[in-house]
Amino acid sequence: MEKDLVLCCKLQKPYVQARRKNGEITYGGDQGFFKGGAPGSVEERKSAMGCGVVAFSDLLLYLGTGDQSRETPESERYVNRINDEADYCSYYNCIYDFIGGVSARNGISGIRLMMRFNRLARREHWEMRAIWGLGSGKLYGRIEEMLKQDIPVILCIPIMLLKKDKKDGVSFYRRGDEWKKETTVSAHFVVVTGMVQECGSGEIFLEISSWGKKYYINWNEYEKLIRTHFLGTILGNILYIRKR
Repeated sequence: MEKDLVLCCKLQKPYVQARRKNGEITYGGDQGFFKGGAPGSVEERKSAMGCGVVAFSDLLLYLGTGDQSRETPESERYVNRINDEADYCSYYNCIYDFIGGVSARNGISGIRLMMRFNRLARREHWEMRAIWGLGSGKLYGRIEEMLKQDIPVILCIPIMLLKKDKKDGVSFYRRGDEWKKETTVSAHFVVVTGMVQECGSGEIFLEISSWGKKYYINWNEYEKLIRTHFLGTILGNILYIRKR
């Protein structure tokens, strides 16, 4: 645990990992594995707009880890191991096809992720169901609930639809002796793997996986973004998975 952070709740198993070509071990999948595709190619689309597919892919890998009943035909070759970059891309491509690809302009919606998860859950006879579009007041409690049930949380940072908002987004932080802001992000899916509280300030941060790295999002900053921007609480939401 990083200095001066208190764990609130966290996934129980080690999170999904992949091995980059340079040997680095990731924290979750990375759409950047497809970087360098020709302009207009499917690979370029996966790199630019494939964050939702990565999040869905990692969700299935995590659910199947150590639980054979949660493996699927798409994931069974890839669970319980650190996949190299090429293998992760092969797995991603299976999930990409299952989801039905992504739009070159807008990526994928949370509604489609919900529909595909529910289709898969019915196919596999899982006693689970996904919902998208919870009221913003329920998000914090639902994230906490899912983590305590050892279910990764796919969270969407909404697209900024209005011209005046284009530069807005949520800050991604890294943690050492102090917080370091790495970038500001919008129109992006991440996976929440834990919740921590900063000693002193009492601020809550979501521990997330994005681009194969661990970052943190300030919960108050995220909540403010979705409450104050056009359609923020609809586009900015979670894939809430509950057990039946």
